[in-house]
Amino acid sequence: MKKTTKHHIIYGIILFMITVSLLLLQNYKTTETRKMMVESTTSLLSEINDLQMEITSLQKNINQNIDQLQQKNRLIQQDISILNRSLEQKEASLESQITGLTGELKEVQTQSEEQVASLEESIDKLKVGYEDFSGIIEEAVKAVVSVQTDIGSGSGFIIRAREGYIITNYHVIEEASLGNVYTHDGTRYKVKILGYNKRADLALLQINATGLNRLYLADSDNVKVGEKAIAIGNPAGLDFTVTQGIISATGREDRKGNQYIQIDVPINPGNSGGPLIDATGKVIGVNTLKISGYEGVGFALSSNYVDNIIDDIIEAYLKIEEMKNYRGECFNIGAGVQSSIKEVVETALKVTKVKIKLK
Repeated sequence: MKKTTKHHIIYGIILFMITVSLLLLQNYKTTETRKMMVESTTSLLSEINDLQMEITSLQKNINQNIDQLQQKNRLIQQDISILNRSLEQKEASLESQITGLTGELKEVQTQSEEQVASLEESIDKLKVGYEDFSGIIEEAVKAVVSVQTDIGSGSGFIIRAREGYIITNYHVIEEASLGNVYTHDGTRYKVKILGYNKRADLALLQINATGLNRLYLADSDNVKVGEKAIAIGNPAGLDFTVTQGIISATGREDRKGNQYIQIDVPINPGNSGGPLIDATGKVIGVNTLKISGYEGVGFALSSNYVDNIIDDIIEAYLKIEEMKNYRGECFNIGAGVQSSIKEVVETALKVTKVKIKLK
């Protein structure tokens, strides 16, 4: 019994020692593990700190780079703005230069055209000095018309082909009740009187036709004494007769203020209202009258004077036509406007009121 107890005690001691050894081993392993964990944690923390430092450094570098890029961008924008302003200034300067050059070119072109026109006119005049008038007359006569009324006949010429406007003397149509216009090709047209100026002995007629030829008014201030002149008309019913002479005097004026060119070109009844043309085929006057009992003393209303009178007649006629557009309509207008319109109509009627109607 004692031997068994002893064995148990020995076994117990051995078991105790084994248990203690195991506990010590477990404690050692735990301590080592903790030590390793502490070292790992320390190492990780160190690495994390290093990474954070690197991240901070990178962020700092990135921010510096961003600041530098923004500064460069601002500088680039400033350079672009400067370049744009410079380009705009250069563009404006170029446009100004181009405009100036264009104006100079136009001026040179205008001067060249004027010089060419003047040269052509001089050449035409020189040609006339050595040749006949046939070529000029052939073209000019196409724009001359014969005005036939129930009391007589006269001449005229077309100044606006599209509108069919014809200039003649007022005394050619005065007190007539019937009349027609015949063009150079023999075509007869009904005629309408647009207006007249009795004092100036001028009238404006109109025909409804297409394909008409026209004559152009020259500057009568440039007419020189001694220049050749041609009268085209219908004297004594002899349609489209041509007579030739020279300019005898310029700047003649009658008591009514009408301005004339004196000519030695034969003027006879029927020539009235016809054109007096120069060596280039342009109208320098409207054949109007001659002094009875004297040969070679005729007078043509100067083209500049005719131009002003006819412009007034056309303007008055157009105003009357405009007033007609308001006929039958009522407008709520003030007395001042009514008075203004009344003055316009009265002024127009003074020039254009017609006592006859040609059919």
